[in-house]
Amino acid sequence: MTEYYNVERIWEDDFGCEERPAEYEPQVIVVLKDAAGKEHSLKQADAWLYQQEIREGDAVYLEEGRLRKRG
Repeated sequence: MTEYYNVERIWEDDFGCEERPAEYEPQVIVVLKDAAGKEHSLKQADAWLYQQEIREGDAVYLEEGRLRKRG
């Protein structure tokens, strides 16, 4: 059974004052809310969210560790 979430917030992962490695893929932190109102957070590649057109307020689900927009 697929569990759906609402995207509550998206913000850039803070790397502090450390330099990012050359091969680093920029990440964002995504805060999700499930049907029971419980919040969950996870990191996702920023480019992936843009490619999938996932924004705050969207309904999403997880598939193989990646967020997908609910059709």
